[in-house]
Amino acid sequence: MSANNKKPGQGKRILLVEDNLHNRRIFAGVLTHYGFEVEEATDGAAAIEAAQRFQPDLILMDLSLPVLDGWEATRRIKAIDGLSDRPIIALTAHAMSGDRERALEAGCDDYMSKPIAPRQVVAEVCRILGLERD
Repeated sequence: MSANNKKPGQGKRILLVEDNLHNRRIFAGVLTHYGFEVEEATDGAAAIEAAQRFQPDLILMDLSLPVLDGWEATRRIKAIDGLSDRPIIALTAHAMSGDRERALEAGCDDYMSKPIAPRQVVAEVCRILGLERD
């Protein structure tokens, strides 16, 4: 942290869309530790509703979700006025050839394949939001 103990994520909102409870706890815990305000959603439909209500600065989107998958949820969020410019990072176990391109075509701004170290996720969130992380 910086000398004034301000956490890098202070004042920033992250929507974490993940259906796996273990992954949600880990990612939410580390993001909160770095000062981010975290809202959670467990499926694509809930993600769309949460994005509109919570107005996150960035969305972490699992692609394999119940109800509505992450690809379609991303497309729909990117089509909403006021949310189209929000960065979305795909967090996914989909690591087959073409999956990264498919995620980017759906509107994701970046792609990270699981397993992912929680600090690596924080580093990428900070990079995309232009935040300094000590």
